[in-house]
Amino acid sequence: MKYLVSFFITILFFSCNTAETKSGSTYFGGEIVNPRSKFVLFLKDDKVIDTLFLNTENRFLKKYENFKEGLYTFKHGLEFQYVYLEPADSVLVRLNSWDFDESLVYSGKGASKNDFLINLFLQNEKEEKAMYSYFNLDEPKFEAKLDSLANKRISIYNSFTSNELLVSEEFIDLIDIAIYYPLYRLKEVYPYYYKKAHQLTNLPSISNDFYSFRAEISLNEEQFLSFYPYQNYVVSYLYNIANQLKESNTNKDDLTINVLNVIIKNIESEEIKNTLLKRIIINDFLKSENTCTINNEKLAIFLKHCTNKEFVNQVKNLVNDSKYVENHQQLPNFNIVNYDNIGTDIHTIIKNKKSVIYFWSTEFMSTDYLVSRVRFLEKKYPKIQFIGIQMQPAYLNIHNEPKLKNLNSSKQYKLTSNSYANNFLTSHYPRIIIIDDKKLVMNGFTYLDSKKLGQELNKIQKK
Repeated sequence: MKYLVSFFITILFFSCNTAETKSGSTYFGGEIVNPRSKFVLFLKDDKVIDTLFLNTENRFLKKYENFKEGLYTFKHGLEFQYVYLEPADSVLVRLNSWDFDESLVYSGKGASKNDFLINLFLQNEKEEKAMYSYFNLDEPKFEAKLDSLANKRISIYNSFTSNELLVSEEFIDLIDIAIYYPLYRLKEVYPYYYKKAHQLTNLPSISNDFYSFRAEISLNEEQFLSFYPYQNYVVSYLYNIANQLKESNTNKDDLTINVLNVIIKNIESEEIKNTLLKRIIINDFLKSENTCTINNEKLAIFLKHCTNKEFVNQVKNLVNDSKYVENHQQLPNFNIVNYDNIGTDIHTIIKNKKSVIYFWSTEFMSTDYLVSRVRFLEKKYPKIQFIGIQMQPAYLNIHNEPKLKNLNSSKQYKLTSNSYANNFLTSHYPRIIIIDDKKLVMNGFTYLDSKKLGQELNKIQKK
């Protein structure tokens, strides 16, 4: 089989390179091993610009004219990765969806840039995890660790540029962010984690030189907004400033409100401001209380300053969804069907049983995570029944999905189009509802990876 794939790639790129010299066309294609769907999404700045369908051999290819240089994203299932393309490039990707990043291989004209980029990402990820064990170090020693990492990355970059003679200025700007911004982010979170490591009452004093790099940073680079090293740095910077405000002013004791106000004050780009306001308010919703909710003051700030109508509607829907199912009230009944298309209702399923109803969608979580998390919870809380309800429009048949087959199919259902549950799922965000054996709602909105889920389930299991 590998010889057939190799032959396919050779033939394809011979034709691509021939066409390129004549027309300057740009090609993007590849092969997905063990595909999770029948297509690959192609995105620019988090917006879908093309849907690339797989053929019978799980391959895809698209030709583009007048192509704009830049960083693009391709997404298959829940996983995504970047691809940097310039006019007249012809890049193929090959990956196994079961091991997305580690199996990813680029080939063709323009592949070397992307190989360098993905290797740098994997290196960053590995090194950043290791750095969390050094937050107890004092400022000079911590900075020395970061300098050592920076030197390694620069060495890798120098090796790349010595073999790649034609590198565009835009790509160099991107690499600069990929190399340095993850290290800058570690500097922004350092005071918080140092305080935590040493169990201090206040944040440590930091020298001005420690943050001298900020003079070269712009918080308004829209072209890098979808590049996670950039956005993650900006968010960490905002939280650092917000934490300092919280400590220095007793009237600014709400961290989320501080962050929202720091965004409003410091971010000039409307697109970046809207994206960050949405990210912070949803993060606060998910992590605020045992039952997810948004404080009215925070919501008012978001609604006043977010000018993106789509984002506003998403947040409003999330808030309304959370209010539709009230704690300590009986769960409203709603219709569901099993995977043999036999109808029933939720009250019949949960009658006299302590239950967790988890609404799921592969738009938000991988099937791997869903199955492993649910099976773990079922084993840990045997006195509670776990009911799965798939809520995405294009239903996956759990009998045909290799991973989903590991779920207890007798506890798996789908929503009907006229089900009452659609009234509290308008945001399409996955949620959990926890019910006691009298059909009373103990928690109307939490989620599978909530850090507070365990204590909520312990309470109902002991009840």
